[in-house]
Amino acid sequence: VTLSVGDGANDVPMIQEAQVGVGIAGKEGRQAVNNSDFAIAQFKYLQRLLLVHGRWNYRRACTFTLFTFWRNMVQVLMMMYYTMMSGFSGTALYEDWIRLSFNVLCTLPILAAGCMDQDVPARVAL
Repeated sequence: VTLSVGDGANDVPMIQEAQVGVGIAGKEGRQAVNNSDFAIAQFKYLQRLLLVHGRWNYRRACTFTLFTFWRNMVQVLMMMYYTMMSGFSGTALYEDWIRLSFNVLCTLPILAAGCMDQDVPARVAL
């Protein structure tokens, strides 16, 4: 993952090429801010953005990904077990709308928990 930090019009290509771009509003104009993923007012806010919010976002994304793998594995293993028990007849265990509802309903709790998840306080992460 690449991060680029820029504060002027000459940094715009670098910000657009990186996977995560941070634009700093400054004396050189707002071109970097307009073309970035995140915008901050001064360089001193960069430390908090990377160390605090970066850590929290990384952990939330990892938790959501792991939960998604486990949720889908449970669903697939139930269908695989049913297929073997029904003699590979091709009958469906669930209707399509039930499977979709299962995915939506099982995603809502992890999204709610992810919004509030902070493994350490901000002052400790700094």
